[in-house]
Amino acid sequence: MAETSLKQDFVERYQDVDRIWSGHSFLAYMDGLKALLAELPESAAAIPTKEYHYQMAGNLDFVYGEMLYSLSGTEGLLRDKAFPLLECYIKPLLSPSVALECGIRYRTKEGEEKTRTCEVVRTDVTGYILFTDYHRPL
Repeated sequence: MAETSLKQDFVERYQDVDRIWSGHSFLAYMDGLKALLAELPESAAAIPTKEYHYQMAGNLDFVYGEMLYSLSGTEGLLRDKAFPLLECYIKPLLSPSVALECGIRYRTKEGEEKTRTCEVVRTDVTGYILFTDYHRPL
């Protein structure tokens, strides 16, 4: 019953929001990211919106740490390859699961705009699943 209320509150707060946060680096939003993960309501099913090659399951601290490692590592890799970062963002996904999408928009040397994303779903009181491709080569 209380979980339904948490889900309704989350959906009402973010249903008309395109981006919860946007900036130049996820390191600038470290505390906010953990707070967002903590307020993420449980989803009945962990269904990502895209196909990802990796999934990692764990508690809040594990998933938060893995996200920061993956996101900051990918930012560094893109900068090392001289790909300008256009935006780092977090946006709500409300269907099919209630989730958060973290994305990095960047421009390749050829001028093509691309985005790398990951998604996080809360599966129970302490469980989360991180769907990601950040560990794959560019």
